[in-house]
Amino acid sequence: MKRLEINYTDHLKKRLKIRKIPEEYPRKIYENPDQKFHDTAEGTFIAIKKLYYNKNVRSMMIAYKESGENVEIITVHPITEEKIINRIMRGRWIRHE
Repeated sequence: MKRLEINYTDHLKKRLKIRKIPEEYPRKIYENPDQKFHDTAEGTFIAIKKLYYNKNVRSMMIAYKESGENVEIITVHPITEEKIINRIMRGRWIRHE
């Protein structure tokens, strides 16, 4: 099995710094998500994982695109369970395996 190349966009790098999110979190979320979705509005994939952030365990999400053996992680941020449920119920996010 070939190893995927995971790239961080400039936007993601900026968000990591602004939000004080550990640099390894996007890769951890991508490689071992608790949930995965396809975002029908943005045409991206979403991965979510509970991680320690800002003194609490929070659901953290990344948006990413895959092309062959390349993965481009676009952004990362904490997300509430309410927002996850809302996006699923409205059909914006569709479960992805």
